[in-house]
Amino acid sequence: MGLREVKKELNKMDKSEMIKLISEMYSKIPSAKEFLDIFSGVKIETLIEKYKKEIERYVYPSGREMLLRESEARKIIRNVRKMKIVELNVELELYYVECCLEIIQDFGYFNESYYIAVEKMFDSAINGISQIGENEKYEERINNIYNIASEYGIEFYY
Repeated sequence: MGLREVKKELNKMDKSEMIKLISEMYSKIPSAKEFLDIFSGVKIETLIEKYKKEIERYVYPSGREMLLRESEARKIIRNVRKMKIVELNVELELYYVECCLEIIQDFGYFNESYYIAVEKMFDSAINGISQIGENEKYEERINNIYNIASEYGIEFYY
C-alpha cells in the first residue's frame, strides 16, 4: 500500500480509531516507538546512547576467532536512517567510523571493502552535518577522525 492509500484510510478514521492505531504501533513496532518517543519529547541523547551500545557490540571483534560483524552495525544505522532524524544519523555514523578506526589502530586491520564502508559512512555523516548546519559543533570530532584515518591511508574528504 502506498502513502496515498494510507492517507485515504487515515482520513476515513475518527480520532479514537487513530489513537488506537498509533497506540498499537507504539507497543508493537520498536522503531515506531522510538520515533514517537522523540516526537513526544524524549531526549535524542537517550536513543543515541542506546544505538551506540548496539553498534559497539557489532563493530568490535568477538569470540575466540575475533569475528568482525560491522555489517550488522551498518544495518542498524540504515534502519535508524528511516526515521529521518538527521542529528541521530550523524551521531551514529560518526560513532561507527570512530569504532572502525579503533579496530584499525588496535588490530592493524586492513581490508579494502572495510575501508570503503568506513569512507562511505563518513561521507554520509558529513552530508548530514551540512544538512543540519552544525559544522562548528562537529569540527573537532571530524578533525580527530580525519587525522587518525590519514595515518592509515584512509582518505576522507570534507
